Amino acid sequence: MHAKNETSLPMNNRWPGRVVGWVSCAIGLFFAGAAHPGDQDLFRIMVVDEQTRRGVPLVELRTVNNISLWTDSNGIAAFNEPGLTGHEVYFHVRSDGYEYPKDGFGNRGVKLKPTRGGEATIKINRLNVAERLYRVTGEGIYRDSVMVGEPTPLKRPLLNGQVMGQDTVVATPYRGKIYWFWGDTERASYPLGNFAASGATSELPGCGGLDPSAGVDLTYFVDASGFSKPMCPD
Repeated sequence: MHAKNETSLPMNNRWPGRVVGWVSCAIGLFFAGAAHPGDQDLFRIMVVDEQTRRGVPLVELRTVNNISLWTDSNGIAAFNEPGLTGHEVYFHVRSDGYEYPKDGFGNRGVKLKPTRGGEATIKINRLNVAERLYRVTGEGIYRDSVMVGEPTPLKRPLLNGQVMGQDTVVATPYRGKIYWFWGDTERASYPLGNFAASGATSELPGCGGLDPSAGVDLTYFVDASGFSKPMCPD
């Protein structure tokens, strides 16, 4: 059995959409971040790499009636379906580069019993050599972790620079920092965002920055509204 369902453990301490800025690497992780107040009515599902026990981001957990959850950068998905709480629920488990064992009918998934404040751990086998670590840009990088009160390594784990998603990144060390530049950038308030390059900086590891295994804490160049501003304006 690859899932541990701990329905009596209280909690103290998801994300389809445009997924960009993934970092993959075959190294471990130690998260050391601030804790966030969580919703004690949520059921916490943690998906971990069977080899390293590190949380796996971007794992889809789908019920038989197609309710999909996606694990965040901690490998956490917060489940809150009142009609299913207290009942046994089957979740299909799927993620590119990872695999959950098949049952006799060819289904890859696990049966859990969600309870308020409970939690379950699912172990998933990694097929890729590289280990998926975390998402760098976009909204909700640690959405579910914040929802259940789990610590996160980022100062802005939910929304940074009002950036919903970005593509085509270039990064270079310069004058004691790492400078990051992207192409198209989506914003929350309108379908058209910034198409004249966006920029941000991060501190170097060991000089105020996070260890690369833990994450990248970006400080965006923003306009008066707080949205990522054009680096190459007309």
